[in-house]
Amino acid sequence: MRTLSLRIASLLLLIFLWWVGATLIHDPEILPGPLAVARDIASILTSPGPEGESAWFDIGITLARIVVAFFAAMLAGIGLGLAMGLNRGFDRWMQAIIPALLTLPTILMVFLAVMWFGFSEGGGLVAVVVLVTPYVAVNIAEGARAMDKSLIDMAATFKAGRGLRLRRIYLPQLLPYIFSAFRYAFGMTWKIVALAETFGLKFGIGYMFSFWFNQFDMGRVLAWIILFVVLMLILEHGVFARLEASVFRWRAPAAAGRV
Repeated sequence: MRTLSLRIASLLLLIFLWWVGATLIHDPEILPGPLAVARDIASILTSPGPEGESAWFDIGITLARIVVAFFAAMLAGIGLGLAMGLNRGFDRWMQAIIPALLTLPTILMVFLAVMWFGFSEGGGLVAVVVLVTPYVAVNIAEGARAMDKSLIDMAATFKAGRGLRLRRIYLPQLLPYIFSAFRYAFGMTWKIVALAETFGLKFGIGYMFSFWFNQFDMGRVLAWIILFVVLMLILEHGVFARLEASVFRWRAPAAAGRV
């Protein structure tokens, strides 16, 4: 309850500072107040968009793009990271490529993807995979290097199959690293997808940012930004955090036993 109270208090403080700033500026075209943006949010959710679609359609399109791109990047990153962590020669070879991908600017990759694939779904997917996969791979590679080699040797001695080793040895030891990469990769993915929608995709929340920005309607721009942030926070804290807590529920009793 204390944590929840602090979060609510910080949110109310942010809204209060927003109201103060809007009152001092006194120009809704630059910074509309919280009540004006709340009315814009209600209008967005209840009236058709500029293309005749509903707000829920744009939200659904963005979520679908995020989910597809996120899982594609996670699968590629986990596979690449395992190969790097378990194969020293492959790891040395990738050391010349991974740093280059890690330093690639996000907006530059989005522009390149739009130039290569045009206004298609492929551009956003490629941008996410190229930018997110290296971060996941580095994290998983560290986890693979930190695994207990005695368990791996024992499994090889008893001729355990690959599937059994993956489920019983590799996966349990890699789970903390996978969830660490999971949270970071999700945060990157939704930002990249929003950027790709803003510059090169039709429909979606990022497309609505761009449309209302071109109309110089700051109230609706802020309304869509708030909707997007709230949606991502719900997924982050309402879905992924609960999933992680469920997977690692065994840690709490173990810690209590040690105390």
